[in-house]
This record gives sequence, structure tokens and C-alpha cells, in this order.
Amino acid sequence: MTTSNKLLLGFTGVLVLFMLFSAIILKANYNKGITNIKGQEPKEDPDYAKTTLPAFKALVLSNPSAQPADQGAAVRIRESKDYALEFYKNATFHVTGDTLYVEVSKSRDIVLFCPTISYIGNTSNYGLDLNSTKAPVLQINSNTPTSTAIYNTEINSFSYTGTPDNRLEINEENKLDSVRIMMGKNGSLFFYAPYKFGEFKVDSLNELNLAGKSIQSLKQIN
Repeated sequence: MTTSNKLLLGFTGVLVLFMLFSAIILKANYNKGITNIKGQEPKEDPDYAKTTLPAFKALVLSNPSAQPADQGAAVRIRESKDYALEFYKNATFHVTGDTLYVEVSKSRDIVLFCPTISYIGNTSNYGLDLNSTKAPVLQINSNTPTSTAIYNTEINSFSYTGTPDNRLEINEENKLDSVRIMMGKNGSLFFYAPYKFGEFKVDSLNELNLAGKSIQSLKQIN
């Protein structure tokens, strides 16, 4: 083998080893979340905050601005042993007695954590999203055109009062004993959960869908 061939072979071997070593380093950094792609570095949202709250049983939501929340912004309620609030500088709050008052603005979701809740009053134009919540009694009064979605809850006595143009959806996985629902004009009701005792009062709905396990429980609708 000539000297030039030996040099070429040696250079090729070094180049392959260098490429292999670089690939190993890049993969290790990628697994640690480190990349060299400009503009792709993860950044914390400077508006994000999470704060602990005093214990409360009731929630009152309001929107101090005249502009309604848009883009499907929601107040998400999740079960937790602790009381806490996640938000993006779009909420002010205080607790008086056993009631938490939250004023929300800007179209960004906020998340509320609590062990249980018994009352929600919503005049905020923000949607409500309840998931995996347990409560002996839960009453919701929605006084603005907004959407309420309830998933995988366990509630002994549930009542809902909605003014015109409200939307309520209760999925099949909820466990409810007694149900009392009043819907205003142009409302939308999607009810799929089973229940033992129920009362429905509706007025000129735009949409009504009773399906799944709820049909087996239905005795009367007004």
C-alpha cells in the first residue's frame, strides 16, 4: 500500500471517528434538552404564576372589562389536596369567608386546584371546565353566554342555572345522584351521564342531545 493511500485511509478513519463522537455528543445534549438551533431554546413565560390560596368552598368569577373573553378561554378546575391558582397575570383574587372571588381578563386559561367545591357563580364570559372533581353538592349559576363542560366528576346533588345562549356538556363518565338543570333561550344542552333523580327545564333551545346512559335515566323533561 502506498504512503498516499495510507494517509487517505488514516484521514478517513479519523473523520469517521470524529463524526461518530459528534453524533454521540449531540444526542446526549438533545436528551438533556440542549440544542444549537437558534430560537428553539425553551423559555419560561414571564407572565406565568402559581400561588397557594386559603381554603374556600365557593367560587365567584367576574370580568371587570367590557370585552368578553374570546378564543375559548376557560377556568379549569381540578381536584387537588391543596388550594392553588395558576394564571398568566390575567387574574386578581381574594378570599372572603369561604368564597374565592376571581376577576379575570385577557384570553388565557387559568387553572384552579382545590379538594372540592360547592358553588360556582360565573359572570366572567370565561368558560368552565371541571374534571375529576368530587363534591357532595355543586351548584353552578352561569349568568353570561358561556360554555360549561363537566367530565369524570362525582357529585351527589348537581344543579345548573344558565341564562340565554349558554352551553352545558356533561359526559357519560360523570357519577350523579340528583340533577336539576334550567336552560335559558338559545341554549345548548349535551347530557350523557346517568343519574337517579332529575329535573330539566328548558326554553327554546338551539341544541339538545340526550344520549348514552342519560336516556336510561330520563323520566321527565319540561
